[in-house]
Amino acid sequence: MRSPATDTPWHMASRRLTAHRPAVAGLAVLAALALAVPAAPLLGGGVVADALSAGQGSLAFALLAGLIGGGAGVVWGTLAVALGQRAERAMMSLANRLMGLPLVLGVLLASGLAGRGLGLLAGMVALTAAPAVAVLTQGELRSLLRREFLTAAQASGLSGRAILRRHIAPNAALPLAAAAWTALPRALAAESFASLLGLGLPDGVPSWGGQLATAVRLGDPLAVAPPALLLALSLWSLCAIGDGLRAAAGGRP
Repeated sequence: MRSPATDTPWHMASRRLTAHRPAVAGLAVLAALALAVPAAPLLGGGVVADALSAGQGSLAFALLAGLIGGGAGVVWGTLAVALGQRAERAMMSLANRLMGLPLVLGVLLASGLAGRGLGLLAGMVALTAAPAVAVLTQGELRSLLRREFLTAAQASGLSGRAILRRHIAPNAALPLAAAAWTALPRALAAESFASLLGLGLPDGVPSWGGQLATAVRLGDPLAVAPPALLLALSLWSLCAIGDGLRAAAGGRP
């Protein structure tokens, strides 16, 4: 018989996440990369060691830009819901329009004009992810606000602050985290594309996209395979974990 403590929303979400096999596999791959990338210098030379070393720049930048884009998108979607219907329509209309634009081209333009400055590149890559996160955030919050337990809480006479603290914040945390997570693979893909064209991270900062560009320019297929494989595995892992988080938040198997 399960104890009441194991039936909390967080425990049930944890069980759904661990039951999501692609997400578990993605977590295992990312954990392996987190161990292998810093240890790459210990492997000596070779294309595999070089590819692992290049992952330091790509993964660190994806984390930075993804956190900025994910946070901005969550704030964007939350404010849209909080500011009323007119503001929500305007803000979400802007988000949907930006989602339809090839914003990754803006990353290339900004990088070229700014001489591949890291700060501007991170900001532009974050901008490519924020609108999609905002749309997901708004949808999750609107779905939550229609839940029956909130209606019951309002009918019981709870204040707005108490409803926010006891019901909305705990139940919104995981869905919003899942929405923000989608910024990470977008950031990694945008940076890799820019670096592949020679307009990504500054010189001296290793990245998979930059290493791929060098290998293609030299016509060395053996040097192309390791960074391409590691980049593909990382993107797949981030997307699989995101699917698992959404399944855990939404109660889907």
